[in-house]
Amino acid sequence: MRPTLGKGLIPALLLVGTLAACHAPAAGSPASPASSAPAPSASPTPSATTSPAPAPTRTKPTISKAGLSHFFTVALGAEIGSKEETVTLWNWPTVTVRVHGGSARNKSCVNKVIAEFNALTATTDLRLSTNPSDIELHIAQVSKFKSLDKSYKSGSDGWITLNVADTYALESAIVLVSSGIPDSDRCSAIRAELTEATGFMRDTTKRDSVFYREYRATKYSALDLEAIRLLYGGAVRAGDTKKQVTAKVTVK
Repeated sequence: MRPTLGKGLIPALLLVGTLAACHAPAAGSPASPASSAPAPSASPTPSATTSPAPAPTRTKPTISKAGLSHFFTVALGAEIGSKEETVTLWNWPTVTVRVHGGSARNKSCVNKVIAEFNALTATTDLRLSTNPSDIELHIAQVSKFKSLDKSYKSGSDGWITLNVADTYALESAIVLVSSGIPDSDRCSAIRAELTEATGFMRDTTKRDSVFYREYRATKYSALDLEAIRLLYGGAVRAGDTKKQVTAKVTVK
């Protein structure tokens, strides 16, 4: 989220909710087996004794000291809402994104950001959709923001609201980007807000980062690349704390 010029930052809103699920029996699974005549007994054949296969060893991802510090700054907790400093991320292999409004140039930018994000991730890809989606991205006038997201607080040209399960897994997101931002700069806003909606809900003072409080970055910084690779590289889990993340990486 970025403030309107000259106004204070109004950052992301993190909503934590508890979900429940009910699973039906798998198709074709019998409720109770049909009765049948017992099969004749047979002497059991002794099986050969084998040692269990050793569990595969997971290689810890390597990250620079500066990269890990950047990760802790932008990926633990949120500016508004929950104050817990824990990892939140999408657990699904595919997260759909639907774009509302914007110019052809803006939609080309969304495609570019998604392609670059997916090139960095091992566990989750973003995918454009024209159907109701996990991430609903609206490019609209600021005056319309409140009608699109009731949690929006005035003063921002960009906003995200995330719905988070009690497991800290992301479940849905609303992303708002002002159509009043000059079209030449709007791609920076789209890159920042869409990336934040993947679990990066805090800002940094590093001016070359997409998570800087002003829309400046036209590409991911070197530290942004490290942070995205770590969050979606398979080692880090939703709900991990700073201590748990540190134990899962090798700092170079």
